[in-house]
Amino acid sequence: MPRDVDPRQRLADIAAATIRVARSEGTHAVTIRSVARELGGSTTLVTNYLPSRAALILNALDQGRDRWQQELAETLADLEPSAHLRAVTDWALSSTTDDPVLRTLILEIVANAAIEPVMAEALRHESTAFEAQLRTAAAASGFADPEAVADLAYLLIRGAYIASTEDPERWSDAHVREVIHSTIAAQPRA
Repeated sequence: MPRDVDPRQRLADIAAATIRVARSEGTHAVTIRSVARELGGSTTLVTNYLPSRAALILNALDQGRDRWQQELAETLADLEPSAHLRAVTDWALSSTTDDPVLRTLILEIVANAAIEPVMAEALRHESTAFEAQLRTAAAASGFADPEAVADLAYLLIRGAYIASTEDPERWSDAHVREVIHSTIAAQPRA
């Protein structure tokens, strides 16, 4: 008799295995075969739920995004609106255990968006949602031109993902936050 498998738990297990592979071998090593090996089984452990490498990466990011969104909602609930943009920025730059690996997976999507339509669509969707969060936070924080400040924050945060991947010692969390916060703080308030 076949075992009952909780699909949500299986997707979470696949995401965790994807992150472990990316952490130990690099994002280029994330394949259906490598993730199945990490799970200790055949490729059908993965392909019954996710049909492609792109789906593997997007699943890992979906799991991370769900955690991130919950953390952000809890953080914003306790803050005055004037502190929202700073909190969203800190949230976007947080570095818990898996965050640096998840950022490299975001960069993998950016690198492959031109040849993977599903990645391109996911990137557009994620970017649009993140930009909306930044605009809402910038408006709540009282900036004179919240759209321009949100655009600036978006570019700085996305650039920080690349810089911290290229040179994590120079672009530490503290240094990145200092640069971004001081740049945003210099923008005029309403």
